Amino acid sequence: MLFLVKESDTDIEKKIVEKFISGSESAFEWIFHRTKGRLKGFLINTLPKDEDAESIMQEVYLKLWTSRKFVQPEKKLETYLYTIARNMVIDVMRKRLHKQKYLEELFTQLAEDHKNNLDTITIVEYSELEKKIVELIDQLPEKRREIFKLNRIEGLTYKEIADQLQISENTVDSQMRKALAFFHIELGNYLGLLLYIYLF
Repeated sequence: MLFLVKESDTDIEKKIVEKFISGSESAFEWIFHRTKGRLKGFLINTLPKDEDAESIMQEVYLKLWTSRKFVQPEKKLETYLYTIARNMVIDVMRKRLHKQKYLEELFTQLAEDHKNNLDTITIVEYSELEKKIVELIDQLPEKRREIFKLNRIEGLTYKEIADQLQISENTVDSQMRKALAFFHIELGNYLGLLLYIYLF
């Protein structure tokens, strides 16, 4: 007599994970639909309220796909998935803290540069300043904008930027000096305009 042994959910999942590691897109879709609900809930509850959890979730699955060769089929896939997600949350928070630190330093520098107009400085909220900085970043030439973001938003050193972009540290330094000079002039004009608006 032939007895049919039903595969356990664990065995089925292991086979699907093995196919996923081999590059099966259908296996990846199965994993995505099976895990996306819980993962999105985790990101919504973990990320700051103004972060786009949907966008971060897409990055998590992209990272899962590109690093699938490192997945170990004998271990739970969700453990690896959530490790990626937690690392991305940490990276988001690190970037936000670095950005906030930069804004605070810039705010302090602007206050020092315009110490005769401190009332105007106090009018400018960080959120307003941040919006203005985003606008100015978009006005930078493409390569200068990329270098500026890597340094002031991502927190990379000049050497790390030079290695990543395959340019010299002198080029990075030159581009950063030009970017900062541009910010200094434009933000000075911005504060001057605010002073005019509020006093006149």
